[in-house]
Order: sequence, then structure tokens, then C-alpha cells
Amino acid sequence: MKPSDFFTRAKANEGERMPLSLPDGTPTDEWLLIRGVDSDQFRVALDDFRRELLAAASIKDEAEKAEKTEAARLRMNSALVIGWSFDIEFTDDALLELLRESPYITAEVDRFASDRRRFFGKRSTGSLKD
Repeated sequence: MKPSDFFTRAKANEGERMPLSLPDGTPTDEWLLIRGVDSDQFRVALDDFRRELLAAASIKDEAEKAEKTEAARLRMNSALVIGWSFDIEFTDDALLELLRESPYITAEVDRFASDRRRFFGKRSTGSLKD
């Protein structure tokens, strides 16, 4: 083996397709292109999230604190998504709306991005290089 066998950053930056299902579990042809948690962009977003949490900790109003924390969490998760198959244009605002209004997708993005086997195991039918 060689040290490069353990490298993860470049592959995590490329992204993999994550198939989307409807809330009832029905599979669809839609997908999100997801970076891995070892990607440069996510590591920066994670640092930003931690700073925002520290800043929010000093907020006395619990509702405001919760709102700031949730907004920071959505921004962090949005750093994992780099594209999609929807007919509408992929924009930061459209992505944040999808993640805010579909918490089950946000949770799936987090699980998918954290599963290094999705990025470094055998190529799946959902891979970027189909």
C-alpha cells in the first residue's frame, strides 16, 4: 500500500449522485449530487457552522437562538449539495428551500455524505461516472 490509498479529499470534492424518494418512500428518477464530508467546501462550512453556534450561544431569546442555529445547520448541509436533476435552476436559495421544507432529505444528505463507502467503495449505479 501507499499513502495515496488513504486520500479522500479529491474524491469527496467530486460528488456522487444520491437518489431521491418521495416522503412515503416511493423511488423517483430525481437525484442530488452530494459531496463527501472530506470535501474542502464542507470542511469550511463545518468551521463556519461551529463559529455560528458559538455566536448563537450568547443569544438570550430561545426562539431566536433556535432560528439562528437551524439556519446555520441548513447552510452547513447545503455545502454538501452541488447539483440536482430537477427542471428548475440549481441556486443557493432553491437548495435552502428544499432542505428547509424537506427535513427528511436534509437528514438523508447528511447520512449519504458521511458514508465514505459511497465515495470510495465499488462504483454504484448512482455514481457520477455512470
